[in-house]
Amino acid sequence: MITQTGIPDRMKAAQQHGFGPINEVLTVASDVPVPRNLKSDQILVRVHAASINPIDWKTLNGNLSLIKKYSWPHIPGFDCSGIVVDIGPSVKRFRIGDCVYGDLIDDGGSYAEYVRASEKVFALKPKNLSHIEAAACPLACETSYQALFQYGKVTKDSKVFICGGSTATGLFGIQLAKAVGAHVATTCSERNLDMLKTKGKLNIVQNPELDQSLNDVLVINYQEKDFGTELSGQNYDIVYDCTGGYQQWSSAQRILKPGGKFITIVGDDKTSEINFKSIASMGSSMVNRKFWSVVSPSQPSYTLVLIRVSSQELDLLRTNYFETDMVKPVIDEIFEFDTHGLHSMYEKSKSGKAQGKLILKVVDDTDEQ
Repeated sequence: MITQTGIPDRMKAAQQHGFGPINEVLTVASDVPVPRNLKSDQILVRVHAASINPIDWKTLNGNLSLIKKYSWPHIPGFDCSGIVVDIGPSVKRFRIGDCVYGDLIDDGGSYAEYVRASEKVFALKPKNLSHIEAAACPLACETSYQALFQYGKVTKDSKVFICGGSTATGLFGIQLAKAVGAHVATTCSERNLDMLKTKGKLNIVQNPELDQSLNDVLVINYQEKDFGTELSGQNYDIVYDCTGGYQQWSSAQRILKPGGKFITIVGDDKTSEINFKSIASMGSSMVNRKFWSVVSPSQPSYTLVLIRVSSQELDLLRTNYFETDMVKPVIDEIFEFDTHGLHSMYEKSKSGKAQGKLILKVVDDTDEQ
């Protein structure tokens, strides 16, 4: 039923019925109530496209169940792009009809035709990106922005090494660092090397002994070489870890300058499973690494980044990086909004084989700017 506002009472939405295997707990339903009642600072967005991030399938698995509590059924999904169709009485930043993109990291809900959230988690969509492209950006790009510029203080001529250059956060990290004039090196597999050249449009060099221009990105094939051995003593300012595992920290210490910064968004445990044992282990490791960086200033610092959603940062990314064409999302595959498409998107993301972002197409006219 369509109401007088043109907004239906019911919508299509993904439904997560608990924690477990994708094909057992995740469905798509067509009779989910549209969240019409808005708080004063909330907006209602007609979602055109959404994207998946590793946190989505880790949440589905229950890896984060100790800190993430949901009532069932729950609508998953964090990144989205769409059009504002209703606003609360105190909303000042948006009008009905505005195209927006955002990251619903606290409550999720983007895998649906409509999503309700505070205006604080949205910003105007970059004018030069389609909804599909914009949906690929918020969480991954904002994570890398915070890691590099808030924690890493990257500036012109900084030497930045990124573990996992073919990941979504890694691809955004490379572009952001290069946009401010930093020298960038990274790791990736042989399989993803061509993707960095073609989709990522990067000028790749693979010999660390050759002189690099600012346009070059040095790539180390991690399947064949250890970057700590290859670049030992090269005095990098920052190592930004997008893949996780103790080996990244171990190798990073060999290439960082005295007092350099190791910044990770994963930590030693690649599964990111949160339980009492992992919390104790992670806490012990971080305290030990923090201790040595304090008592010995020549030791590298260690920081685990947890993203903080900021509409101001999304606006800054829009105006300074996306709309200036300094940063572009890399899209791997677009999936239809049905149970098969949703399952396929989750499975591909979980496999680690994606070469760019995976997008859920919620509305067919996603070319609309």
